[in-house]
Amino acid sequence: MTTTTTDVAHTPAADSLSVLPPSQPMQSQSVAQLMEHAKAMQTAYELAEAMCGTALVPSTYRGKPQDGTAAILYGAELGLTPIQSLQQIFVVHGTPAIYARTMVALLKSRGFKIWTESSTDESVTVLGQAPDGTAEGSTWTIERAEKAGYVPTIDEQTGKFKVNAKGNLIGNEKYLTDPQAMLYAKAAAEVCRRLAPDVLLGIAYTREDLESETPENGPRRVRNEAAAPGVDELRARLGIAAPKPAPEPDAPATEAAEAVGESTESETAAPSKDDMRRLNQLFSRAGIGGTAATFKAKRKAVTEALISRTIGDDTPLTADEATTVIGMLEQLANEDDGEKVLTDTVASILDETTAQEEQVSE
Repeated sequence: MTTTTTDVAHTPAADSLSVLPPSQPMQSQSVAQLMEHAKAMQTAYELAEAMCGTALVPSTYRGKPQDGTAAILYGAELGLTPIQSLQQIFVVHGTPAIYARTMVALLKSRGFKIWTESSTDESVTVLGQAPDGTAEGSTWTIERAEKAGYVPTIDEQTGKFKVNAKGNLIGNEKYLTDPQAMLYAKAAAEVCRRLAPDVLLGIAYTREDLESETPENGPRRVRNEAAAPGVDELRARLGIAAPKPAPEPDAPATEAAEAVGESTESETAAPSKDDMRRLNQLFSRAGIGGTAATFKAKRKAVTEALISRTIGDDTPLTADEATTVIGMLEQLANEDDGEKVLTDTVASILDETTAQEEQVSE
C-alpha cells in the first residue's frame, strides 16, 4: 500500500519577513553619552560626599551624599554650581523643587525681566518680559490661595486649624504670618514657568508650592488671567494702570533718598520712617549698611535692580517701591540660612550690575 503524504517542508523564502527582528547593535553615540553621564555622576558623588558632611548644606542633604549627588546633577542641568544646587534644590513629598527666587534669578541671568507690579497682604502681581518682548503676568490673591487650599482654615467643629488624617496642618502657616512673600512666590513662579519652560526644564513646583500641600491634600488648580504679547497689553488685561511718573521733588533730601544714595525725595511719595528703618536694617544685614559713598552706591544699585528702573533726582524712590523692596529682602531673610541667602543674593545682584556696566562701557 502506497502512502502519500501532503506534508511539505517549507523553507523561508528569500523575501519573507523574519518573525524576530535581527539584533540591533547599540549606537556608539548612546554608549558615549552613558559614559559621560557615569563620569558626571562619579564626579558629583565625590563633591557631594565632601560637602554633605558640612554645616554649609541644608539638613535635608546632611549625611546623604546620594541625595546630594542627584541634586548636583539636577542643578547642573539648570546651570547652577554644586553648592548652589545643594542650597537651592529641595525634595518635598518626593518631588524636586526650587525656590521661586531661584527661578527668577535663572531667568534674569538669561536676559528676562521679572518685576513686582503691585504688592499688598491681599494681592501680589508679578509681570515678566522675555528678550523677544513676549510678556506674562500673574496675580495671586489670598482668596485665590484659599481656593487652591494653600491657606490654613478653621475647622468649625473643633475651632482649630484643619488637619489631615495624619494630624498635619492643611495649608502653609506662612500665608497667615507672611502673606506678601508667599503670594509673591506663587505669582513669580507662575510667570517664570510660562515665560521660559525650557530654562526651568519643566519644573512644575517651587518649594513654596510643595510646602503648602500634602500628598493627601493636593491643591485645587484655580484660574489665572490670560497672558498677553506685550507689557502694556498685559497690564490692560490684568486691569493694572501703568506706573505713574513720580512727582517732582519739592523737599530736600529725606531718609528714603539717603537710603539709596540719592539727594532728593518727594514728600507725597516718600516711604514712612518705619519702612525706611526696616529697609536700612535689611541693607545692614546684607552687608551694605553705613554712610560711605560706596555703600550708598551699592544700596542704590540693589534697589534699582529690584524695582526694575533707574532712581534719579526727578524720579525718586516711592513708598510703594520701598514696600516692594522690603518685601523681597525680608523674603530672603526669612528663608533657611536667611542671613547667608540675603547676603549672597545682594552680592549676586551687585556682581550682575557691575558686569552689565562693564559691557555697556566696552
